[in-house]
Amino acid sequence: MSRTLAARSSSAPPPFWQQLPKVFTYPANGDALVKIAAFGIGGAVALRYFPLGVLWYALACLGFTAYCLGILERTARGHLVAARVYHQERTDRDWRPVKQIGVVFVFMFAVGMVTVAMGQVAGQVALLAVSLGMPASIMVLALEEKMSTALNPARILATIAGIGMPYLALCAFLFLLLESGSLLAGVLAKVLPAFASLVVAQVVTMYFMVSMYYLMGYALFQNHEALGIDVQVESAEAQRALERAAGTKVPADVLGPETRGLVADGRLPEARARIEERMKREWDDNKLHDQYQKVLVLEGDTTALARHVNEYVPKLAREKKLARAVDVYEAGRKAVPDLLISDSTLLVPLAAQASELRRDKTAFELLKGFDKRFPESADIPAAYMLAAKILLERMNDYGMAQKIFAHLAKKYPQHPLAAEATKLADVAGRMAAQPAPG
Repeated sequence: MSRTLAARSSSAPPPFWQQLPKVFTYPANGDALVKIAAFGIGGAVALRYFPLGVLWYALACLGFTAYCLGILERTARGHLVAARVYHQERTDRDWRPVKQIGVVFVFMFAVGMVTVAMGQVAGQVALLAVSLGMPASIMVLALEEKMSTALNPARILATIAGIGMPYLALCAFLFLLLESGSLLAGVLAKVLPAFASLVVAQVVTMYFMVSMYYLMGYALFQNHEALGIDVQVESAEAQRALERAAGTKVPADVLGPETRGLVADGRLPEARARIEERMKREWDDNKLHDQYQKVLVLEGDTTALARHVNEYVPKLAREKKLARAVDVYEAGRKAVPDLLISDSTLLVPLAAQASELRRDKTAFELLKGFDKRFPESADIPAAYMLAAKILLERMNDYGMAQKIFAHLAKKYPQHPLAAEATKLADVAGRMAAQPAPG
């Protein structure tokens, strides 16, 4: 969908070209500065003084690139303000930095092949095309984590089209950030001793890298609806977070002063009644649903809370906000341990989203007993497949994964997933048969 540089709705965070001061200052938070110092100084020390220093330096660079890709993904999901401490929630290894190197290598190899086959002019055109496509490729890799997807021209073009004309401005800003970092590092290197200049060059480069990846993540969040990205923070709340970070006084919630007063006084039934009345008029306001859920939790009405979760989660799913739906389910589950989602068609998509967010416990809670609760559901094979894949790929429970794969293939031999289940059952069986390390 084509977009121009026109102003967006006031309920959404400002366009990224209006956020350049924030882009430059984002790495100046405690968490980023610690990471920059640790990887920058550590990499320089290893390169200068350690045996196999180049290897240690390369590992430091890969580690820092993983941090930057995490910043890009976190920002794209709606967390526009720097975290005091950035926690990586994933339980498996992050191979995105290695895959990013692979993407760059493939692109440069393609440019070389074009140059050899068609001459220098064609090579320069190919280099320009690669330079324009590289940011989109990195964005796709950060969210999808698949090198093949990041190299897919259709996905790259779809990402560029989703951002629209501002993508060209984004590329220009990224180029300026890259050149500014290199220039500043070069100037400082001329006036400092050799080792100090190496350290400073690393720190400056990494500071600007954080800015660049934050900028790419911000651009994705700005266009998450066009790009079909599941966000964890709604646009209005992200805007309020930015305003709070800038020192602007913003309302704590969407409730009126009377309702807030009732909550503060512990008059929860009256506050709840006022919110319910307002929700009849403003059902589409998700922030109002969030406040309603908080009041129900405070009130301890588990029946009403379970009912509301089963209304709110489908609403978020229809709006393609599955990540937020997972958050709502998890919050409800804490207050109502036996909470169940009653719509069978939502469970597999929600569990898949939870798995994508590395919340495997939540995914299993959603899938638990699916076949018994909904024996006629057409989603049973998909539920089996998802649960078994989590066991195989994340939890290393190869024996149980093999059993589920084999059961799927035997019970649903005509299902499109049967062939894949048979192959994965064999893989899981072979892995289960391997002796435990040590």
